Amino acid sequence: MDLPLDLCAAGVDLDTLKLTIELYLLDLNELQAAAKGKGKRREGETTDLEIAIATYEAELASVNQRLADRTMCASIAVAVRQDAAAIAEVVQAEDQARQDHQMACSLGGVAQRAVQPQARPSSPAFSIINEPLENDFIDKLSAIYISDPTGDGAAESSAWAASRPRSTTPGSRPETPAMRECVACTDRFRFYEVASFSCQHHYCQGCLTKLFTDLLMDQTLFPPRCCRDPIPLDKCRFLLGPELVGKFLAKKLEYETPNPIYCSQPTCSVFVPPQGIHNNIGTCVKCRTRTCVVCKGQAHVGRDCPQDTSTQVVLAMAEREGWRRCYSCHRMVELNYGCNHITCLCGAEFCYACGERWTKPQTCRCELYSAEALMAQANRHVNRDADVAQIPVVERQARVEAAAQHLIKNHECDHDRFKGRGGQFQCEVCYNWLPQFIYECRQCRLQVCRRCRFNRL
Repeated sequence: MDLPLDLCAAGVDLDTLKLTIELYLLDLNELQAAAKGKGKRREGETTDLEIAIATYEAELASVNQRLADRTMCASIAVAVRQDAAAIAEVVQAEDQARQDHQMACSLGGVAQRAVQPQARPSSPAFSIINEPLENDFIDKLSAIYISDPTGDGAAESSAWAASRPRSTTPGSRPETPAMRECVACTDRFRFYEVASFSCQHHYCQGCLTKLFTDLLMDQTLFPPRCCRDPIPLDKCRFLLGPELVGKFLAKKLEYETPNPIYCSQPTCSVFVPPQGIHNNIGTCVKCRTRTCVVCKGQAHVGRDCPQDTSTQVVLAMAEREGWRRCYSCHRMVELNYGCNHITCLCGAEFCYACGERWTKPQTCRCELYSAEALMAQANRHVNRDADVAQIPVVERQARVEAAAQHLIKNHECDHDRFKGRGGQFQCEVCYNWLPQFIYECRQCRLQVCRRCRFNRL
């Protein structure tokens, strides 16, 4: 006997599948009854045939439960599709009536009884249910869990078919799933195989998984965003899987914690959440090592923090190399390109030349660019021109001066418009080499890869 476990690929409706399972169970009962009277065996001994029958019976029961769950999902989906608009209108009418009543009482000088708002859980799972779902997201869930996602013409339940809007064109065939292009890999996928965001870009499961996996090790990708718009977890959770979502939520807590504390044990170095810190002592959730919050070394209750020689070595190196330390998170920053206006990973803004906080208008008297950095950047821009090797030295120097003035004028660039340039280039943000093309900002001429353009800038 062979029972297809993939219900969508079976090509039959739910009622037929239920009838098939019932027939299988009848056959098993007959086989089990016939096997009881055959042969002799010791008391309590189970034959291989009985084990096989019990195993297959359990498998049938599991599939039967899946069918029941699928029927329930279809019923809920039909209710959402048919009744959501009516329920929303009723809720809106009740809210309007409540507001009118409060306004009337206020104008009439009638005292109102204070109404305590109903407490609601703040868990991520509840927020998904509590937030209104967009029609596009409902259609995706329907295509994945209710309709036939394989597109092979398999039948669907009568209840779900009745809930769909019917075509008014005589003899029209069912519509094929709409296709969407992934902005990261440029491949095309069915609409329920991608996550769509407010910037009108779409991400397939593979590219979205890679983005969330990479940000676990690279804070420049956090928060996950596309075109500077945050990527809501609720809109892509169904493509990521529970394990990756859990890792992301844990990393989110780490990235959003100001001045985070890590385990002082060099072989551990796990993030210590704020809940594990008491009286300036953090306890590692992994190895239970106790860490001093002040000096980041091992706990030393009852005495002052010892001198951290390794930190002093790093600070001395930073002084020699001209690095600057963020005033907020104390992270070391090295300026490789651009002006002295620095935005740290923690969001703090400061002047790279003096380390003071950056305000608008600028309060420190430092130059926007150092002379060396400005000319180096201007020369890089001029060297991108195709005819730079054939022009006279005087003309090239004039181009460099013009490029320098352009950089000073356009240093506060939002990087809103890009153009593609063919050839081999190096991204100026992540420093990866791209063998075929790169994006160049039309205003400041910053060259970035696809990942940095959509997910870092």
